Amino acid sequence: MFETSKDILNFSLAVGFGMIAIFLSIALFYAIFVLRDIGETTKAMKRVAKQANNILIQPTKMLAFLFSKAKTISEIVEKNIAKKNRKK
Repeated sequence: MFETSKDILNFSLAVGFGMIAIFLSIALFYAIFVLRDIGETTKAMKRVAKQANNILIQPTKMLAFLFSKAKTISEIVEKNIAKKNRKK
């Protein structure tokens, strides 16, 4: 089967490249699984962030808007009361 040392070298190179190809195939297989899990985790994080936005941030913005309007209304009422007190 092996007549010269060149035949042994070619055989060992072929076996080495074959093992590298198998290793890279397995590594690629695991990388695909990891990337798929990362994608699912990212989707879950987006869903949670959207829920947090709807539950926490939107009502907070609404309350801040209402408080700013209430402050404006209270200032107007205070001015009217001050005017009525000056007239008396």
